[in-house]
Amino acid sequence: MSKNDDLRVLIDAIPPRTLAAKLRPLMPAIELRLQSGAHLREIVDALNQSAALGEEMRFATLKSYLQRHRARQRAGGRQRVVATSDAARALPPTPPATAAPIAATPAELQRMRNEPIDLEHYAEIGRSLAKKRES
Repeated sequence: MSKNDDLRVLIDAIPPRTLAAKLRPLMPAIELRLQSGAHLREIVDALNQSAALGEEMRFATLKSYLQRHRARQRAGGRQRVVATSDAARALPPTPPATAAPIAATPAELQRMRNEPIDLEHYAEIGRSLAKKRES
């Protein structure tokens, strides 16, 4: 092992001290559970039953950390580099945030709502894309 690898092992062995730092690697797993139908209260209860955090987690605290995490995701994923646990490494990577929607005036929105939809046009686009995939 090189000196850099030795230093990396030493740095990785330093445990996170703050509650936010302990939760950061768990956020992708928490998001997945919420998307699959779990309630935030259930996640708080599960975290509190485990002594891994070292302190009591309040509902409002987790909600706040979750809102901050989502804001960072929307901002383009500019996050600090965090050490990940084995469980977090097994999760699929978080998809990058998409571009912000374009703001439209109420008049533009009304015009878009009233425009007729040419389904045949979209069907033709789909057929041409399918042909491209086949070839």
